[in-house]
Amino acid sequence: MKHFVFSLMMIFSVLSCTEAIEKPKDILDEEKMSEIIADFAINEQQFTIGTNINSENATRFILKKYKIKGQLFTDSYQYYMTKPETMKEILDEAQEIIKAKDPKAEAFINKKLKDNPGIPPQAR
Repeated sequence: MKHFVFSLMMIFSVLSCTEAIEKPKDILDEEKMSEIIADFAINEQQFTIGTNINSENATRFILKKYKIKGQLFTDSYQYYMTKPETMKEILDEAQEIIKAKDPKAEAFINKKLKDNPGIPPQAR
């Protein structure tokens, strides 16, 4: 599932660069997108560190928690990927949500940003 989500994000990135996407009729607002992305990131980290968690069930749980269908999230994500500044704001807010949920995460995030000089300062 980890690779599926990453692959999905990469596909959307490529698609967003090749053609403009009309704003979907139903779209998640930026705040809700930030919350969901933060939950997905926390879920992904738990999976990565080896917690005995079923990633697919966790993904379904997150979608159910927000009472949305996967297609709505996918369509919203795809749309926001065509708006780099908006997407940056969504991801920045998701990062703040993660830090608020786990204060130890801030040190980890800052270390990752420091270790990856390819990330521009404005994206930090």
